[in-house]
Amino acid sequence: MIHVIETQAALDASCGEAAQKPWVGFDTEFERIRTYYPRLCLVQMSTPEMTICIDPLVDLDFSPLYSLLVNPAVVKIFHAARQDLEVLQTALGISATPLFDTQIAAQLCGCGEQVAYAELTKHVCEIDLPKQHTRTAWCRRPLSGAEVKYALDDARYLGAIYLDLKRRLETLGRDGWVREDCERLTGPAILASGPNRAVKKIQSGARDFDRTGQSIAFQLALWREETAQSRDRPREWILNSKTLLAIAATLPGNAADLEKIPELSASDRRRWSSAILAAVKMGADHAAKYQPLAASVRPSTAQKRTERLLWESLKVVCDTVDIPTVAVASREDIRKLARGEQDIRLLQGWRRQFAGRDLRDLASREGAGFTC
Repeated sequence: MIHVIETQAALDASCGEAAQKPWVGFDTEFERIRTYYPRLCLVQMSTPEMTICIDPLVDLDFSPLYSLLVNPAVVKIFHAARQDLEVLQTALGISATPLFDTQIAAQLCGCGEQVAYAELTKHVCEIDLPKQHTRTAWCRRPLSGAEVKYALDDARYLGAIYLDLKRRLETLGRDGWVREDCERLTGPAILASGPNRAVKKIQSGARDFDRTGQSIAFQLALWREETAQSRDRPREWILNSKTLLAIAATLPGNAADLEKIPELSASDRRRWSSAILAAVKMGADHAAKYQPLAASVRPSTAQKRTERLLWESLKVVCDTVDIPTVAVASREDIRKLARGEQDIRLLQGWRRQFAGRDLRDLASREGAGFTC
């Protein structure tokens, strides 16, 4: 049997066969060391009858794979899907729906926090997976037979794991929980969140700046993101975050001011001085309209007590049903709840019914400032 798909006929036949199945397992191999965008190097696909690798570096028409990934009648199984979905979105412009993420499902079945694929394979299939090819340069060709086998194994057991977890979830009445979380993973807000997270991280780092400094940090972060995208280079290669924040804090108005910033190297100054000064000016010009983040405030003793109480209460609830606390809420969610904030995942969907409402009521009784 052909294990690496490199011809149009083989791709068409494999995707056509997979489209008739109730589920298909997927994994990807990619590289992202010197680029902004991840480069898709391999797509592994499994069905009940076959496991193959599709070579995306070959000049083929990949519309059959596109059609399969969006086929509503076929469940697409991934493990820890978020990066795979980002890679597929970049390479093919699509997500994979409907989706079943075995890592999410395993957490909600009581298998622990962020359980690894190899661990699930050992538990469900009694197979020990090798680890020697975790650092393979997947864009190199040709791949060795051992590397291809390693890649195939990353998709080979997804179906068995899916069927086992699906049965357990249905018994526990949590299949709807996993479906909700997987649908969220394929939403446009999540798939487009990478650049947004990078900009928000800079905004958070500038939280203690005044309005003008925050506005400048925001404009510098936007410029860096757009430049990294246009050049397909990692954002930190354009300008590292520490330097970016130092520039925003200094408010330089000309090239001489840039020379006084020790964090800004001479090479970066030569390369980016005009762009940096333009972003600084734009940030200063737009400062009056910029909505600043509130300065960081140390939580009060009462808030710390409420946060501790909420986390301990959530832990008790989670322990009774054997799921990790972080599968329900992050520490930041609890921190926000203790401050009286409501726009958090804990107060949405199945989490609200499972624990969110009770924790909100508890926070309210402890004095959190909720507004209706």
